[in-house]
Amino acid sequence: MPPSYCIYYYHNSGGIILQKDSKSRIAKRYKALFTLPSIKVAVALAIITSAILFITSNFYEIGPSKLIYLPIFEAILFLSVMIERMILKDSPLATLRRLIAISSFSFTIWLLILLIGLLLSIPFSIYAQIDSLSILGFFGITAFRLLVYESVFCGSVLKKAFTAFFQPILLSPMLLIVPSTIEALNSLPTLGGIVILGSVMFYLILIDRIGAKTIGLGSLELLRAFLSAWAANRPEFIENIMERMGSQKIVSANAIIFETGGMRPILVIPEVHPGPFNPVGSSNLPSHLQDWFLKNGFSPFILHGVSGHELNLPSRSEVDKFVSSFERPKTMALGDACSISIVAKAGKATASCIVFGDVAFVILTLSPFGMEDLPLDLKSEVENFALKVGYTHTIVVDAHNSQGETISREDFDALIRAAKDALVNLKGVDQYNFMVGFAHSSELDLRLGDDIGPAGLGAMVFDINCKRFSILIADSNSAKRGLREELLEGFRGSKAPILELCTSDTHFTAGKTLNSKGYITLGERTNSKELSEATNLLIEKATERITRAKFQVIHTESSTKVIGNELIDSFAMALERSLSLVKKGGLLIIVLSLLITILVAI
Repeated sequence: MPPSYCIYYYHNSGGIILQKDSKSRIAKRYKALFTLPSIKVAVALAIITSAILFITSNFYEIGPSKLIYLPIFEAILFLSVMIERMILKDSPLATLRRLIAISSFSFTIWLLILLIGLLLSIPFSIYAQIDSLSILGFFGITAFRLLVYESVFCGSVLKKAFTAFFQPILLSPMLLIVPSTIEALNSLPTLGGIVILGSVMFYLILIDRIGAKTIGLGSLELLRAFLSAWAANRPEFIENIMERMGSQKIVSANAIIFETGGMRPILVIPEVHPGPFNPVGSSNLPSHLQDWFLKNGFSPFILHGVSGHELNLPSRSEVDKFVSSFERPKTMALGDACSISIVAKAGKATASCIVFGDVAFVILTLSPFGMEDLPLDLKSEVENFALKVGYTHTIVVDAHNSQGETISREDFDALIRAAKDALVNLKGVDQYNFMVGFAHSSELDLRLGDDIGPAGLGAMVFDINCKRFSILIADSNSAKRGLREELLEGFRGSKAPILELCTSDTHFTAGKTLNSKGYITLGERTNSKELSEATNLLIEKATERITRAKFQVIHTESSTKVIGNELIDSFAMALERSLSLVKKGGLLIIVLSLLITILVAI
């Protein structure tokens, strides 16, 4: 192959590796979102921390006459949270649960400042220090709240600044000794508090500039959009960003419609990638395709075409545009006969192939060896070879059925050889009338785990020249290594042995998983026994339905925006650095507050 081809190939591979690293980095950051306490725990913590803070702040005046104000203090606290929720109603992340959790953590910071200051001031006058420490605590938690509200919540800067100050100001009269506080306003705590607030404002500007330098977009806007999508299932903010930064491209899809017994099962092969992560863009593409075809009278089975993260769609509107291209397809072939199926092997590669008229249908896999998305230039080479040997159209399917890394050059060449062998061996062979049967998990009461997405599990059974076989299709993001071989071996003597296991590469759960990959593969939640039982029921049902069939091969093209590896990796880098800086900023506020506490105490 020419040197330019090799450079392009390895450039693509590098992009895929970069994308996997990006997904892992994002997944690691997402873990933090799972640590938020439940609403009951958050309320309990807020009550406990605020009560201790109230008692500590009123250290010298505490008694029955003072404690009767504690319920009023708690009522004002939760009333302030309700008002904050109303003010920040346009921010999907500003839920009562999060606002209460932030309040609880804020009170903990204020309490720590008081307790540490009091312990350090024991040799001195304790009473004289409480008002100063309370002032410092007020500024410390206000700075912390400002950092969190501006970084996480959507809305105008003024609204977020107001809510950051609102609760501390509302509660301060019951936590500060007013005459002493007025006297202490010109003291070190006030000066230190102003320094802390100023540091936070400067820090927020610094964080925002990181994104501007990396992707030409403020980091905080990207961070808020990202958190809204992943934590609140509101992707429209980040989709708007990605759509603005995406590039226009012609994308295609293929499908094989079978007319059988009054029903229309269809194999759909989109050449758009399900990504980048749930619930953004085309991450749940197989389910969107399934819904559209069901509404239009088909029984769909969604496969994974040859496509990588360079062909992610940035928004639901672009997904709808792509899906609607099936309303105006181009017919590539019609008929009632097809070739037998053959399996060709080369090195680690396996190619399964059937020819419908002059259209070749090729499924490629490296299983049981690991594999990632097959590169686009592999598809191009197979298609070009098929044209040379006389096929009018070729559909290449990435089985995506053995979780692993980017394919090596050796495996790339092996896949090409296997595909070419299959295409040559089937060229010009006899074609036969055939029968098709199908079944889908939505029809049966099957026990399936969340490693299978909403497009479910399906089986399509073929009978060609008195030989039956099945193709198993799962709405999953790849499969555990060896699972395919276990299923093929387990059904070798069945009514319809499995020709191939295919997954859709759905990103329905991508990132929202507490593992290093950031997604769940088929077989991790649905064990092999459950999967075998489900497969057996599906094949039985499909076999009962098997009927003489005709085929129609269709092809679509549409112009949509896509977001490639480079943009996604830039997003991941900006998010990682922004989240890291926000975390460090919170720690900086605490450390700075404690240092000033020490100065105030002594």
